[in-house]
Amino acid sequence: MLSSALRATGLIALAVGLLCGFSFLAKPASAMDFRTADLALGKCKGRCPSVMVATGEITSGTTQRLIAFVQQAAGQRASNVLIIDSPGGHLIESLKLGLVLRKLRTSVFVGRVVSLNGQSIAVNGSCMSACVYTLMGGSKRFVTADSHVGVHREFLPNSTGSDPLSVLRSTQRFPQVTQLLRAYSQRMGVSPALIDLAEQYGGGGIRILTPQDITRFRLATIAK
Repeated sequence: MLSSALRATGLIALAVGLLCGFSFLAKPASAMDFRTADLALGKCKGRCPSVMVATGEITSGTTQRLIAFVQQAAGQRASNVLIIDSPGGHLIESLKLGLVLRKLRTSVFVGRVVSLNGQSIAVNGSCMSACVYTLMGGSKRFVTADSHVGVHREFLPNSTGSDPLSVLRSTQRFPQVTQLLRAYSQRMGVSPALIDLAEQYGGGGIRILTPQDITRFRLATIAK
């Protein structure tokens, strides 16, 4: 499934060659895990709707774990909806995740699922850095007005410090990667102008998108 999805977009060879060294993680976090949750939406008649939930850093191998999880969740009759909360992670893996989600026609919501009075409810969350490329893969995409979505340009590891070598690495630009990300976003129905905006934020900076930004770049629908 994953290989066919990558071949279908023509990204596999270029992505592996260009992106293996890139990390989009803002700060250390736990590796992404997956679970299902029965959301309490009003007074459910019978069983409340079950959704898939993804939380944590996007790391190498996350896509394969997602595929295995989706197969398990389908057996439990979970809906084809993923609620994601992530600080980012590896760029190549985030693209793989996005491609698989599009192949599966999964709807993606930015948010968290928490327990309140013994019930699972969805609350505001965040999708930062590389997570945005996974979000793009959603067949339908939703962000609540109070959730946080942030973008910045690609960077090499160890390029966010104040030492001379880190500063030098932070100034490096990678036009081939930018071109790839523009092509990917356009294929996913998102305006490539979002990539141009992200390119303006380097050296540890990040742009938190407003609801107007999210709508203007066709990244997602604002859920109220």
